[in-house]
Amino acid sequence: MEAVKKLGKKTMYIRGSPSTLIYLDEKVYVVDPGLGSKRAKKIRSIIRKLNKNYVICILTHYHADHIAISEKIKPREIWVSEKDAPYVEDSVLRNYMTYGYAFKSADYLLYNAPDIRVDCKLKVPYRINGLDIIPLPGHTLGHVGVLTDDSVAYLADSFFGERVLSNVGIPYYFNPFLALQTLDYIEENIAVDYETIIISHGPVLSKDECKEVISKNRERIVKIVNMVLEELSKSPKNTMELALKILNRLSVEANHTLLMLSNVFLKSLLSKLEEQGEVKLLATERGLVWKKT
Repeated sequence: MEAVKKLGKKTMYIRGSPSTLIYLDEKVYVVDPGLGSKRAKKIRSIIRKLNKNYVICILTHYHADHIAISEKIKPREIWVSEKDAPYVEDSVLRNYMTYGYAFKSADYLLYNAPDIRVDCKLKVPYRINGLDIIPLPGHTLGHVGVLTDDSVAYLADSFFGERVLSNVGIPYYFNPFLALQTLDYIEENIAVDYETIIISHGPVLSKDECKEVISKNRERIVKIVNMVLEELSKSPKNTMELALKILNRLSVEANHTLLMLSNVFLKSLLSKLEEQGEVKLLATERGLVWKKT
């Protein structure tokens, strides 16, 4: 069962993948409750002990592993950024945006979740009492972080721990160039001002540790960009061929999920490289392939 740790006067943390933040004020704010019946039971138990009747669930983005039990913790309200809200509410749209396909089969999807109601579509940045909800786009376009007045920053999937980077090879970013801008922002601002940094898939970090992990995430994105350009300079390739080459070079074994997630990352990356004049899209007998210009 997940450990519950107090990080400040009002802030608690539940370890997991993803991790969950709980902030106690006049109301209880639960950030990214996660998935699984045991997790839902754990969070409901914590809420009962806090002796507060009004629970608000804040979702940092629409991915299934973060939102699956949102309604099972029985919140009065569920909040999400206005950009990500449509994909929280509609599981078909969510799967299409996440994987590039509208699959519902558990054989292909890493995680799945039902349609989730949304009570408040936030225009971020948004401040309420001791919480600041800020835009951190890249992983999704409407991805947000939550900052507390206990000097705790919950940054969700804006970057990943070293174990995740090692396991997946190509970290999931819907827009890797936006992600790089977000990493710069976090390093220059949040990692300076906040004592405790939480990411959804990784350890609790100090300021210095945060900067080190951000550096590894930045290096991985830049490395993938360079690998893409190197591979395309050898011969034209489609995105799936590129994904296989890069995962192999990163010593990661490909599977359904990794290939689908990598494909989304690479399509976004290639469209930006095309805009910069680095690559060109060609229609060939093999289908659509990318070529280094």
